[in-house]
Amino acid sequence: MHVGTDALEVVWEEGALANLSTEEMQKQYAALSKKQGAVARKEGMSPYEVMEKAAKQIMAEYEVPYLAHATMEPLNCLVDLRDDSCEIWTGTQFQTADRNAAARIAGLKPEQVKLHTTLLGGGFGRRANPHSDFVVEAVHVAKAVKKPVKVIWTRENDIRGGYYRPMWFDRISAGLDKKGNLIAWSHTIVGQSIIEGTPFEQSLMIHGIDETSVEGANDIPYDIPNILVDLHSPKIGIPVQWWRSVGHSHTAFVVESFIDEVAHAAKKDPYEFRRKLLTKQKRHLGVLELAAQKAKWGKQLPQGHGLGIAVHKSFGSYIAQVAEASVNQAGEIDVHKVVCAIDCGKVVNPDTIKAQMESGIVFGLSAALHGAITFKDGRVEQSNFDDYPILRINEMPKVEVYIVPSHEPPGGVGEPGVPPIAPAVANAVFNAKGIRLRKLPMTPETVKEAAIKI
Repeated sequence: MHVGTDALEVVWEEGALANLSTEEMQKQYAALSKKQGAVARKEGMSPYEVMEKAAKQIMAEYEVPYLAHATMEPLNCLVDLRDDSCEIWTGTQFQTADRNAAARIAGLKPEQVKLHTTLLGGGFGRRANPHSDFVVEAVHVAKAVKKPVKVIWTRENDIRGGYYRPMWFDRISAGLDKKGNLIAWSHTIVGQSIIEGTPFEQSLMIHGIDETSVEGANDIPYDIPNILVDLHSPKIGIPVQWWRSVGHSHTAFVVESFIDEVAHAAKKDPYEFRRKLLTKQKRHLGVLELAAQKAKWGKQLPQGHGLGIAVHKSFGSYIAQVAEASVNQAGEIDVHKVVCAIDCGKVVNPDTIKAQMESGIVFGLSAALHGAITFKDGRVEQSNFDDYPILRINEMPKVEVYIVPSHEPPGGVGEPGVPPIAPAVANAVFNAKGIRLRKLPMTPETVKEAAIKI
């Protein structure tokens, strides 16, 4: 198929980010993590002082990469622009913003723009772009050619076109007393803000802290007397925005992996360790116990297999997942089964809930096992599904979903299935092989690097 842009001979001005690389950003983030950032939560005494006197200290660094949304349907938009009207057909999650942006470009009033929301092959936040980038582009083209146009991004443009889930670097530490009780917790988060410069900044940037950067970390449910959570938000020119489950997509991996590390350091079962810390959190405890029960936590497994557990609240719903996984000699992870328990309040359609949990698990596994956008010499290195793969059907685990009966107000189900799967799998790998994975994605290379550190 002929692509219009193929006819162009473009010479790009390299710009200020010509030398930008993932490797250098990782070094910058690691250095920032050693300094205290803006305080998002502080309770009790300084955890650092408490840890100095603790019987045991545990510290770890976690890394997760930039992620593309990688929807099956690339970004596209059809525009019919007239002198006194503009009609748009597109799959969008941000209708009002897109309509207003189109009106501005076309020189029309917002009420002169009619937007038809079509069915779409995936959005995951990408089609709720705060700058309405793909809609604005199509309106500009229609304005220039003075004919109805349909603009379809190539897969390469879709992967390289920006607005990624940010890269994150987390430094996290904990202290245990002589009885193995968790008495101190410190968590420093480093990553770009997705809210700064958007219409949501006024409501979600509080005292310089992007609430979406720390969600899932500053509200951890565990009963810990001394807690500090702080944030660094470096300003880097890489365009970022929300990605399915937003901040929870990275904080759940870090928190639920590290709480597992702490449990093992305390020589306690990770499930029982969580239970003790969640006695005041009835709904967290409910899904945790249900998932463990249905997965037969503690059962005899095939040789080389392990179970991992994670529990997390997001968007008003409580999810626990137990993953069964194994690792072959090449370092490839096979996720055999996932048991998911959800408390999303009052249930309207259980089939929808189950479908969304399965969907979230697939989406989360794609990122956990494969997803990474990297930069070198100011350019994105990935371009299509050959180097930015998503989960294949042969990699799909068996999924069981159990819904907690509840009369609480309904919570979300579109996003909460994503956060717990990465830590559940990472914890299962540790249970199977004794390899602690603190870096995503969990590729064979990552597994081998972690194995060397044992």
